[in-house]
Amino acid sequence: MDIIVHPIIGASPPHNDDWVDAVLATVEGGAGALVSRAMGMPSRETGVPALLITVWENSGAGSTALVEVRDGLRIEAGLRYQVTAGGRGLEVAGPARYVQSTEFDGPHDRAWVDAFTDSGRRRIWPAMQAVPGLVACLTAVAADGTALALVLAESVESLEEALRRTMATDLLPDEDPVILTGPDHVDTHRLRHADLPASLFGG
Repeated sequence: MDIIVHPIIGASPPHNDDWVDAVLATVEGGAGALVSRAMGMPSRETGVPALLITVWENSGAGSTALVEVRDGLRIEAGLRYQVTAGGRGLEVAGPARYVQSTEFDGPHDRAWVDAFTDSGRRRIWPAMQAVPGLVACLTAVAADGTALALVLAESVESLEEALRRTMATDLLPDEDPVILTGPDHVDTHRLRHADLPASLFGG
């Protein structure tokens, strides 16, 4: 299963969401999709930072190309990732309203990718899965070893608690701190649309 992450340029201010439908209209082939916008003021040049993340059941499906949606609204060329793991939270009362994106810039070799995947499965996910309001989490890796973790939650407080629990974990005896470096980018967005296939999380 693949995901493609596209930055969006020209998202409207928070009181206007008509751009969301315009972006979703470009998604073809029955893909799952997340559309999100950063929490904060828009910049003069690019508006509010936003993302389109499409989810494809078949590896290699979907386009990574730039799309001019309309005047002033553009979906930038995307980066394709292969999903390595996905899971649902244990204490969920409502839909995901926020997403936190944590990125580890590549290139990384196979040893790093294996260590990233293993730490998520054995240490990070068990620490955060029971956080109240944490809806789901997935990890994915691009061809150059760039790695991505997406955490979906009902509230910002749930994201903060998940981070607190993650930071409180100790490395497992066989984990190498030299390999497991910290992330390069961490961003929190408000979700404007979320429609993901159950199979992404093993359902």
